[in-house]
Amino acid sequence: MSDSNTYKLRWQRDAHRALGEFLASAVELGLPALSWTIATSGNLVGDVDSLATTPERMRAAHKTWAGCLGADVKPERVGSDGVTHLYAQFRHGEGPTEVRGAIRATIYPPFDDGGESDD
Repeated sequence: MSDSNTYKLRWQRDAHRALGEFLASAVELGLPALSWTIATSGNLVGDVDSLATTPERMRAAHKTWAGCLGADVKPERVGSDGVTHLYAQFRHGEGPTEVRGAIRATIYPPFDDGGESDD
């Protein structure tokens, strides 16, 4: 196994450990579940579910998780398609086992059918 792959696996293992700590805290604090991804670089990304909740709850989940992790919340962006993107960066731990990551939310505008009916 190459040294490069060994480092990547170690970074992922560190992210996995951090995620376990986050989830344990989430249970104690009653935080909403997120969809988590561990990248090959060891970065950890939590995405707020956009299909099973309202925009208000998505914003609240993003704010709560960002606050819990002491994340640096970036200004929200709204694309030309009306989609709002929330993003916050965090760091967990120190030294060689530090894990970096982000909490994201993608909020889609409501569907507007123009009031037309298929009848």
